[in-house]
Amino acid sequence: MSEQGNVETLVVLQPIAVDTDSPDWDGMLVIANGLLVAVLVRLDEPEHDDLGSWFLEVGFGRLQGKRAPTFLNLEEATRWLRRCLAPT
Repeated sequence: MSEQGNVETLVVLQPIAVDTDSPDWDGMLVIANGLLVAVLVRLDEPEHDDLGSWFLEVGFGRLQGKRAPTFLNLEEATRWLRRCLAPT
C-alpha cells in the first residue's frame, strides 16, 4: 500500500513586491515542493470590500486559471493551496 497520500505538500511563502499598477503591491511567492505555483497579493486598494485579505493574483501548473476565494489571512490561503495541490 502506498503512503504517498499521507505526505503533506510543503508550501513556502516568500514576500515580494508585485507591480499590479495599484496600491495592491504586497505579495507572496507561493512555492510548493520547490516549484513556484502561485503569486498572492494583499488587497490594499480602498475600494476593495475585503481590504487586507489575500488574493490569488496568478497560479501556475494545476493552479493556472483556478478560481479562488479571497483569503482573510495567509494561513487560510495556505490551507486552500495545500488542498488544491494535494496528490490525487
